[in-house]
Amino acid sequence: MSALAQAGQRQTLKRGPVAPPSPPVIQWFASFLREELKPYPGRALLALRYTVAATITMLLIVTFRLPGAAVGGFFSLLISREAPITTLRGGIGTVASFLCGTAFLLTGAILLVDYPLTHFLWVTLSFFVAFYGLSALSNYGAGTAFAIVIVLSVPAWDQVAPQAAIVVSNLWVLGSVALAVTVTIVVEFAFSLFDTRDELTEGLEQRLEAVRVVLRQSALKQSARGAISPEAMGKLAQFAMIGVSRLRRLALRPNPARQDTARLSTTVALVGRLVDILAAFRRFDALTPNDAPHLQAMADQIAKLQRKIRTRNGGPAIQPLRTPSDAPLILLGLEQPLELLRISLSPAPGQSFALDQIDPAPPAILKPDAFHNPEHLNFALRGCLASILCYFIFNAVFWPGLNTSLFTCVVTAITSIGSSRQKQLLRFSGALLGGVVLGIGSQVLILPMLDTIAGFTVMFAAVTAVAAWFLTSSPRLSYFGNQLALAFYLIQLRGPSPQTNLAIARDNIMGIMLGLVMMWLVFETLGSKPAVQVMRELFAENLDLMAELARPWPQGKPADLKKIRTLREKISQNFLAVNQQGDAVLFEIGRSRDQSLAVRSRLRAWQPQLRSLFLLQNALLQYRLQVSPLDLAAPLLRASIRFDSEVSALLEGVARAFRFKDASCMPHDIQMAHADLEQAILDAYHKQPPPRSRAVLAISAQIIELACRLLGEIKAAFSGVATVRK
Repeated sequence: MSALAQAGQRQTLKRGPVAPPSPPVIQWFASFLREELKPYPGRALLALRYTVAATITMLLIVTFRLPGAAVGGFFSLLISREAPITTLRGGIGTVASFLCGTAFLLTGAILLVDYPLTHFLWVTLSFFVAFYGLSALSNYGAGTAFAIVIVLSVPAWDQVAPQAAIVVSNLWVLGSVALAVTVTIVVEFAFSLFDTRDELTEGLEQRLEAVRVVLRQSALKQSARGAISPEAMGKLAQFAMIGVSRLRRLALRPNPARQDTARLSTTVALVGRLVDILAAFRRFDALTPNDAPHLQAMADQIAKLQRKIRTRNGGPAIQPLRTPSDAPLILLGLEQPLELLRISLSPAPGQSFALDQIDPAPPAILKPDAFHNPEHLNFALRGCLASILCYFIFNAVFWPGLNTSLFTCVVTAITSIGSSRQKQLLRFSGALLGGVVLGIGSQVLILPMLDTIAGFTVMFAAVTAVAAWFLTSSPRLSYFGNQLALAFYLIQLRGPSPQTNLAIARDNIMGIMLGLVMMWLVFETLGSKPAVQVMRELFAENLDLMAELARPWPQGKPADLKKIRTLREKISQNFLAVNQQGDAVLFEIGRSRDQSLAVRSRLRAWQPQLRSLFLLQNALLQYRLQVSPLDLAAPLLRASIRFDSEVSALLEGVARAFRFKDASCMPHDIQMAHADLEQAILDAYHKQPPPRSRAVLAISAQIIELACRLLGEIKAAFSGVATVRK
């Protein structure tokens, strides 16, 4: 094992398994809001785009008196804005999903709504299909649109009205959504003409610059030539609070002018890890003047990485940075992501990390496991039960205004306690501010003084701007902005003119509360899991999937390509889900919260390493799949198969050590397998292997080092847990 891996083990041993005690709730919440609401580069422009699109949509819908104004305004905020082309694709998917949901709903209603028994069965089936689509559709925005159109339209068929009028009303809602999508797409393309920034490159550079400045100032401080400025630490803390979720979404969009998405996603994760490590460090006084050269060397290394990002991996290769094994823990902790980032940004000649270059697969509408993963069925059944309970209650008490409870069930549905509680809390607080404070407050204090559409537009734009500012926060708070805007729209956009009826606001708030109670009752009592447990399970599942991905693929291209691509996509989805569940852990309470936060911290530290390992696996597969096994010499093929088997066994050992907290797991004889592979390559090419073969050997060595390091850290962490318990 390399010195770098041994240093990683020592770091984990010293760090310990217990997270620092959390601050008081009020102090934490005040600091949380202060950091979340700070401006950052590009935030004002992004909020302006949201505001302009929603305001223009409102003006058109109100001017032409279209039904469904509130839904149209909401969808103008819901559509993704990573890039104009992404907005276009997302908008088309949203309208298509809305159209499919409308067609499904109208077909069932026309056939089954006339008789009480079939009517109830149709309602139940509609709710089940809505939540199944929400879980099984690969595009979450499209799944949300599909579910929303169903739960919004079902209560309309309980009214005593001609069926033709109800059908027309449903179609007008579809028209309002289509109009909102069109306006949003036009606004995004119009803004793109004036905003030519590369948000991903700019975001990565800004975060690396914040890390570089703090390291450089720390080096000057140790040399008695300067100090660490509060502004530098404040900017670093803000980037840590914002996170990299938006950058991660930007990295996933196709862009042939840049690196492939796998490498970009890994780069984003590693930059985020650098920010998190340094932002959490508070003991700069513990460093000594002897550490100044190492701090400056790291700052210089980051400057080289910034140039690599600006030039899109152009320029000379970056040499590795070696920190002494007896250096302080903060330097050892920074060296690991720096080295992995160097590998990601300095690939071997001709090296690629994208499997999509080989027989690209068409985009899938459903997730690969849509029909054989029982979690989708479980999710749909629980969502259907919560919706049926809401439906039964507001019909039993003859209170149709509570039908917003169905909408609440859709937008708060999620698969873990933490995420559900997070969405419910943000949903309720957003509805309270948007519905009670801003909605009712504007009805009582502002609307009586307005007599033109211009005044109403100013008020609408102001509230939308506030919601958009929250919407551009990190994922921990952005959902609040959505709900604030939605509650306000449901009150003020109920008809072609401003609403002064306070009963509408009352019904909306009561409906939201009913939906929250039903979702709490169903999702937190029927087999749901804490977010930290879901986080652990997803991380363990990724280890198993990567072990399967590392197994020999003797059939090669194209027989195994579909399975390889399915595994890779599932692993990528799990990486995103682990990050989402990590945010949800913060909203869990109870006696085990500190332990959950410790597990969260540990998994977030291991996540970038696992991403880097996955990145190297993709690179190795890229080489393997471009060469048919029939073209390889028999000894070379046997050596390759043996090496792949040993890598798979090593990853299975990592998964076993993590899943069962088994510190006795030892790596297999993988070094010997790598040596045999190297010898087979030398023999096959008469001691002069081509660049491709040399790259395979280099990537294989990096895979061994990363996997052994991760295994060592996992074993050391669980050994520390066992020692503490004793």
